[in-house]
Amino acid sequence: MSEGLTRRCALAGAACVAAALVLEPERAAAVTRDPLPLSGIVLPDAGIAEAYEKAAAQNVLAAVDDSVFPGYFSVCADRNGFGRGYSYPSLDGHQLTDALLMLGRAETARRNFAYVRTFQKPDGRLPLAILPGVKEVSGQAVDPNGGLYTHWVPGNPLRALAGPTYIQNADVIYRATLDRVWLKAQIASVNLAADYLASLVTPEGLVAGGGYYVEFPTRIEYDGVAQCHAADAFRRVSALNRLLGDSGSTKRYATLAARVTATFRQRYWVGDHFGEYIHPQKGLIDKHGLTDTNWAAIACGLADARQAAALWPKLRDEAGFAYGGMPTGIAAKPDTYEEWEFALPGHRHDLAAMGRVWYLECWARARMGDADGIIRTLQQVCRAGKANGYYWRERYHPPEGAGAGPNTYCEYPANLIRIVNRFLLGIDLGLDGSVTIAPTVPKAYRQQGFGTTILREGFRLTYRMDDHLLEGAYTARLPVLLKVRCWNGTTKVTRLRASDEPARVTVRIG
Repeated sequence: MSEGLTRRCALAGAACVAAALVLEPERAAAVTRDPLPLSGIVLPDAGIAEAYEKAAAQNVLAAVDDSVFPGYFSVCADRNGFGRGYSYPSLDGHQLTDALLMLGRAETARRNFAYVRTFQKPDGRLPLAILPGVKEVSGQAVDPNGGLYTHWVPGNPLRALAGPTYIQNADVIYRATLDRVWLKAQIASVNLAADYLASLVTPEGLVAGGGYYVEFPTRIEYDGVAQCHAADAFRRVSALNRLLGDSGSTKRYATLAARVTATFRQRYWVGDHFGEYIHPQKGLIDKHGLTDTNWAAIACGLADARQAAALWPKLRDEAGFAYGGMPTGIAAKPDTYEEWEFALPGHRHDLAAMGRVWYLECWARARMGDADGIIRTLQQVCRAGKANGYYWRERYHPPEGAGAGPNTYCEYPANLIRIVNRFLLGIDLGLDGSVTIAPTVPKAYRQQGFGTTILREGFRLTYRMDDHLLEGAYTARLPVLLKVRCWNGTTKVTRLRASDEPARVTVRIG
């Protein structure tokens, strides 16, 4: 099994970075210490390492099924949960694509993206689900092409979800492949998705669409999480257009990101935290303790430095987010929701801990340099998987953390892979072709050593890192800038020359 490919959205910590150029490494067939296996991950915590391998082989890779169509993956490891042959490109489509890229499955990711693109409407809309042969879902008509474009829940939540998912996938696929020809062929479609997302932005800068990734509570109409993901998506599409030299589109999407960010900081901030969502009649809703909007605000960079400093001490140790010990719930006080907050009476299934919220939590912890917090949540999720034969449920409900949904749902395993690579190991594949390694790990990891194999098309690096050195062996079709953050906060930059044979790299980091 190949693994290790990743693009990290934010380097942990806020230390100033000083770059120092390191001479090219000499060619060598082996590293000075015991080389890592060509696949697999090496971590001091055996429980996390085992769960990672099971999440990859038994869950994410098991969900791939090219017999349905080239590039198909189910949202469940058994390929049957939520319907055999059905696709859920919104949310799940990015969680799984991102994890598959980290496992070296770039062609699967490209093919799945191509399939989803065929369902894009002329106005840029993309489907929440693709359900071949299905005519309606709970009374909501399915398009003749099999796409479900309007949610069956009153209020039509998740309207702002499909566009960011599609943009996220274009971003990570390019970072994993550096396939400029592919990006040029997709950018018009990616921009169209961004334009539909822009149509949901009010003149003031609020992003409509109801719940971003929840249906119940429905969060009519301006979910705080949606504001954060939309701003992040506009930044990503702006950067992709900059890469291709389209200055007009670059500026337009950057301006949208800035408008959404500024409005969020002003409208959602309530002294020392962010409110959950804005209701058209009732205004800012902030009655359920801290919510996932706060994780999203720090994760996606919408909280400014002053806000993050005020929020973090409250957010970091809020135990209410772990439902029965399972991260991460949508709110610290889930029992305080009122009936009017649910579009249909008695439907409360998203009052749960879910992998989508856990990912935001770890993203925020990485930004704030909280290695112990990342490890703690990883251990909690790994224990839950081990107790169930290394399968995970979709939701875990308060207060006991009772599991619900299909037994082999891939959301937690996909996010386990993403969190280990992007936030714990701090691996970032740059749009400029660089590779950054900037871990957020506890002291024990530095003392005992850790490592993995990073894969990008045309590049492979197997490395080990500890308190003193990063050493490894690589092959590269083209020269690569390797950026390694040292333990003192500086960054060393090594130019890896092209090499078809294994070449040695050593960087002194402590």
